[in-house]
Order: sequence, then C-alpha cells, then structure tokens
Amino acid sequence: MLSLRTPTLAAATLLATLIAPPVLAADGDYDPDFGTAGIAYITPDDVDAHGLQPYAVTQLPDGRLLFGGVRDIPTAVPFEQQYRGMLARMNADGSPDSGFGNTSIPGVVVLPDIVPGARMEGIEAMRVLDDGSIVAVGLSQVNINPLRGFVIKLHADGSVDEDFGTQGVVTVPLTYLHAVGVDTQGRILAAGESINTSNFVYTSTVIRFTSDGTPDDSFGDGGTATIDWDGAGNSGYLADLLMTDDDGVIVGGSYSVYGDGFGGDYAVARLDSGGSLDTNFADVGWRVFHDPTDASMINAINRLARTPDGGIGFAGYYAGPESTTALIVGHLAEDGSTDEAFGDAGTPGYLRPPMPTGSQSANATALLAQPDGKLLVSLSYFSGAEKQLFVAMRSTATGALDDTFSDAGVFTADLAPDGIYSDLGTMTLQEDGRIVLAGRSLRDANNPVVDLAVVRLLNGGAPDDTIFANGFDL
Repeated sequence: MLSLRTPTLAAATLLATLIAPPVLAADGDYDPDFGTAGIAYITPDDVDAHGLQPYAVTQLPDGRLLFGGVRDIPTAVPFEQQYRGMLARMNADGSPDSGFGNTSIPGVVVLPDIVPGARMEGIEAMRVLDDGSIVAVGLSQVNINPLRGFVIKLHADGSVDEDFGTQGVVTVPLTYLHAVGVDTQGRILAAGESINTSNFVYTSTVIRFTSDGTPDDSFGDGGTATIDWDGAGNSGYLADLLMTDDDGVIVGGSYSVYGDGFGGDYAVARLDSGGSLDTNFADVGWRVFHDPTDASMINAINRLARTPDGGIGFAGYYAGPESTTALIVGHLAEDGSTDEAFGDAGTPGYLRPPMPTGSQSANATALLAQPDGKLLVSLSYFSGAEKQLFVAMRSTATGALDDTFSDAGVFTADLAPDGIYSDLGTMTLQEDGRIVLAGRSLRDANNPVVDLAVVRLLNGGAPDDTIFANGFDL
C-alpha cells in the first residue's frame, strides 16, 4: 500500500529536487555575464599589431575596462620584434569598445613613438585620474642609443595631452620606470632605477613631477630622491610603489646586498612627502631582508599592496630548487617589521604557494588586498615542459591559501586550449568585488597572432574607498 510517507521513486526524485540546496557561485568561478562564459579576447589584425600584452588594468567609473601595455609590431625579420605602447578598452560585458581606438583593431589605441627609431617601448604602469585622463610610465630603448624612462599623459579617449611635459611626454635618460602613483595634490611619482654607465651600478630612484610634468623641486634633490640602502654602493631596483595618506611613498624591489651579480634581498623603503627617508619606518626608513629560515640569495619584490590593518603585503620570488625561482607572499606591519602571525608556521611572515607543474621562473604581476585582508596575487611564469597557463591565488588574511577561492585557493585557466600558451600580465578588483585577470594568449598553433586575453571571476570581496580609489588598484 502506498503512503504519503513512502513516496514513489518519481515522487521522491521530485521532492529531492525541490528541497536540494541551490548550487551557489563561489569566489573564483567564471563570471557568466562577461565575454563568453567569463572569457574575452581582443584579437590583433597582424597589421597594426602582431600581439597585444597588457601590464596594467583598471576599471573605469562606467564599468569599462582600460588596459595599458605593449603591442608587438609585425616585422619582416623573424625574431627581431619591435614593441610600442598601447591602450585597449573593453565594454563592461567584455566586448571590444569600438568607440575607442586609432587603429584597425577595435578598442585599441597605439601610442606615438616616444623616441624615434626605438626598438622597444611600452607602458609598464598607469593611473586614471579623476577627470578620466591617464598617466602612464614605461621605458624606451633604441639599439644604439641609451634607454630612457618616460611619463606620458593621455586624455580619456587615448589622445596625447600636449599640455603635459613636451608634447605630452617627459623622458628621463638612463632610467627604468616601472611604477607610478598620484598624490592628493595631483603630483605624479614614478619609481625605478637609474644606471651609471661608468660602473653599471643601478640606483633606486623615485621622481616626482608636478601635474604638468615639470620636475617638482620640493621633492628630493630637484625632484629626484635616491635610496642607497646600506650605503655599500651596490645596485638597487624598485618594482612597485604605494602612496601614503600624507603624500609619502612606499617603494619595494630588490637590493644587491651580496654584491652586484651575486643576487639580492627584498627591499622596502618609505619616503616622506619631501622625499626623505621616513625614520618612523624600520627606524631608518628602509629594510633589506630575506626569510631567515631560507638560504636563498636570489630574492626580489615584484608587487606591493596596502592591507586594511595599515600593513604592507608584498609578492615576489625567491630561489627555489633546481635553479628555479618561485613565488613568495609576505606581510609587514605598518612600522616595517615582519608580521610573524602571517604565513606558514615554519616560515613566519611568509607564504610559499605551490608552483605550477614544470615552472622554472616566476614573477608576481599583481597583488591586491581585499577589505577583509585576503591577498590576491597573479602569476607569470616560464615552463619548459608544460603549457603556460593563467594562474592566480588568494591567501587568507593570515597567510594561508584560501580554500574558499577557486580550487583550494588557486585559479588555473588554459586560455589557449588549441594553441601554445597563456601568460597572465595584470589583475584588478572591480568596485563590486569581481576579479579581472588580463594577459596574452597564443590560441592558434598555426597562426602566431597573440590575443589580449581577459578573464572575469566572481568574488564577494568588494573593495572599499580606503584601499581602492577611483576604481583602480593601488
């Protein structure tokens, strides 16, 4: 006899369906409202560009995405590539913004040559100002002439602002510029390293310009502040910078504490608004350090991020086994001391995430701090045996891989399933918390054109105004 308490198989199946909990999207899942199932591309035409590589990305106030980086120019001679700066813009849904551009590639603006005859030019970092204009830094190198760092200012439509510097550009001879920031007074700060051609020693350098591109004489020596670290005269490199609330600047990179050519250690310094070392940080204004539990002599910081507690997150690399370099993530307190509550129990202050199979070298291409203190890091790596993929990771605020993100804390994507490789160049958090990963992808093994590739991931960690201002990552 049938009873309401003993339903038939069909009824039981229906009942189970009705009462089963819904499958909820998780942090690190593809965003189905972006591109095709969360993935979008801008494909070069092999005329104005052979390949597109983004190194910076920001969400604009209207939800569109702006990318800055380089384009690979087609040449008649194989393996003699030429690179030039470019901007690209996508609509909020991942489609190329056809209203933006000055090329045959929808959504792509090519920058004018900074130095005539340059072999390599490109944007390494950019900031979008409140009025929508864009400030970017990078370098220009000509085969027979010295390299130059540059700062360029562009209008929101990608055209050059000729009221800035000299026809929109300021160049700095013999200086690499890798990072840019804008302070509360609209002054522009750029960080990198300058080279002494007599002894080939690199000096950590921060330069401040007024809003019109003039060197700011109130900062450092005539607008330039240099950091000599321990005073031994070895080379120092700066890869990233953060602005402080009082118009100071925090910079990070590497210092050749063992002597030039013998490796280096993590290096972080804080300058006050006048360009002097801030002695409230690490007592002298700078720190050169490495994990004392590890014997690595090849250590460098690639990216910095301010954390909600006022501390400093950093991501970079250290010498791993078998002559490889591997990713490391660390955290400093606001005063510059190592946060020993962060990271692995055996290496307090540091997290060493697992590396992709076959990885031989690694660089952190972006580091972002969520309002809950979790850290997102994107990774570019070289693999000799395995296909290179998009890889991003998230740690908890205390420095463990966050198992609520993607696959046990690690997101991996093959954006070239029928091609050669994918390479993740940059990352940002949107105002609603969604994560945008951008890089390049060679999708067709028979066609060497390299696409600009973008993934958007779902995420509940929306930024707040204290960490992410104007929609771009600090």
